[in-house]
Amino acid sequence: MNSVLFETDWLASQPVFYNERTGKASHNINDVIDYANLEFDREGFNNYLDFGYSVLEQTPITHVRFLRHSSRLLVDERGKLSVEYLSDPLEQWRGYRLSEDDVIDLIKHRVSEWERSVEGEIIIPTSGGYDSRLLNWCIEDKSRVRSFTYGISDHQAESYEVVYAQRLSKILGTRWEQIPLGDFHKYFDDWEKLFGVSTHAHGMYHFEFYDNILTRLEGGNPFLSGITGDSFAGNWDISKLDGPADVRSLGFTRGVHADSGYSQYLVQGSRLTNYWDTQKERLQDKRVCVIEAMRFKIILLCYLVIVPRAFRFRPWSPFLDLDVAMAMINLPTERRRDRIWQREFFEKCGLGFESMDLKASRQNTLDLQAVRRVPVKPLDVTLLREVVQPDYVAWINRNVRYGWREKMLEGLFHSDKVEGVLKRLGVSSNVSRQREAYNAYCVLLPIENLLRKRNLT
Repeated sequence: MNSVLFETDWLASQPVFYNERTGKASHNINDVIDYANLEFDREGFNNYLDFGYSVLEQTPITHVRFLRHSSRLLVDERGKLSVEYLSDPLEQWRGYRLSEDDVIDLIKHRVSEWERSVEGEIIIPTSGGYDSRLLNWCIEDKSRVRSFTYGISDHQAESYEVVYAQRLSKILGTRWEQIPLGDFHKYFDDWEKLFGVSTHAHGMYHFEFYDNILTRLEGGNPFLSGITGDSFAGNWDISKLDGPADVRSLGFTRGVHADSGYSQYLVQGSRLTNYWDTQKERLQDKRVCVIEAMRFKIILLCYLVIVPRAFRFRPWSPFLDLDVAMAMINLPTERRRDRIWQREFFEKCGLGFESMDLKASRQNTLDLQAVRRVPVKPLDVTLLREVVQPDYVAWINRNVRYGWREKMLEGLFHSDKVEGVLKRLGVSSNVSRQREAYNAYCVLLPIENLLRKRNLT
């Protein structure tokens, strides 16, 4: 008789990895990899490069897979694993409709129930955006709130996240602090221990963020997360999908990926094609597209709860409840566009910062700041040539560095007059190439770590 080892929810919000050959299963991919017998799944590897994280129940490693949403991982008496796909609960909520006021009331009710069930100061990472703004508003006892914010612009205190969060705290009467960031490359190893090769190494700034928060708290606090809220509220706009090639748009990579064109493996994207062939009718519904996009990206986004849990916080989010998600996603399309329904709600509450003419920067240079402060170690061209063309790795190393030339150009481009002259001479600041190289670096670093572990076995 089969026993259930793991079961996933409607999003697979807590990833489950398993090795078909060894029978090992865990929430951490590192626990199930057989390094002594490591083989790369060619298509899984290429998809990992293009998406920046594992997709379609596959990883870059042969026999290492992960459970999709609404699934059970079973084991028989001999230790052999099998997967049972459950019915998709999404189908039961297709027609679920609430008014905008009722959606707000539902979210507030869920948050209030949770608030009464936990003790101590409540931690809310607060960007000042709509999700964290709403969560701060929902808490009934504002004296329990400890909100923290990091900025992402060159001058972090001028970043709109900081400016908005500070104003929100002042209006609501909560306790708020800004956490300066920039040294998060020191946490590459910590990221590797939690996520391995399941996703790119991109979220080390959260390690620095929570490490600094813990110096201000006793720890073990309830933690209110806005994970997935933006997508369901209307922030993700997905164009019409016409074929297998368009499936990649469900990944919402935002540029953080590598290029499988430089892979040593030449394979056809059969899994993307199979996904399209089985889902194309459903994907004509834009609401379904949003849900599927979230299911693609949850293998990455789960860090928003896994990392705080690693710091002994107790995370929870109302947006992981299926009825809350569907209540938002089923609002009229024209009201969800640009999140008009939420924007008008905040205006009524006196929290419409967008119309307050607050002076704030929309820059996002946080990764580049980190490269300046803690330069990354070059990728190992020789080690990676097994799976990636060496010229590509060399290009990444050349463009991700921050040396005297980059520092000099950066200083020159801060002068408008000099910048104009340099541009007319065809000299660029290299920022766009540096961003692209940095993103690819973060994708390939876990692969390099994987190869090193194999070679040490």
